[in-house]
Amino acid sequence: MENPDNNDFVQAKLLKKYYRPDYSYLFNKIKDIKTPVKNGILMELLDGNWHSELELIRMAKKQQKYMGAVTLGTMVNSLNHALKNDYVEKKVMDGKLYYKISDNYVGLTRAAYNKYRFDNTD
Repeated sequence: MENPDNNDFVQAKLLKKYYRPDYSYLFNKIKDIKTPVKNGILMELLDGNWHSELELIRMAKKQQKYMGAVTLGTMVNSLNHALKNDYVEKKVMDGKLYYKISDNYVGLTRAAYNKYRFDNTD
């Protein structure tokens, strides 16, 4: 027979492993993003669809004149590094590079950005 205390411990370990990053961690990381271009890229990716590299670069050039593929790639890598996972996914389709927010994080990111926008309007 299994000890119920041991089962609770295993369940807690599973929750910690598979439900990370939690909402507050993600919110704090998004709140700390001060670069308007990064915020713009994330806002563009909030729909959860794949967006071409060129589409994101065109959008970002409206805010930052010197924006290119290298800068975009660096920003995506820094977001993934800051959250310690594959937060923004990359995929090559038809010879072009596409980006999207991982399905696991789209809902959390929307919630964090809604709270972020609400907190900044005060």
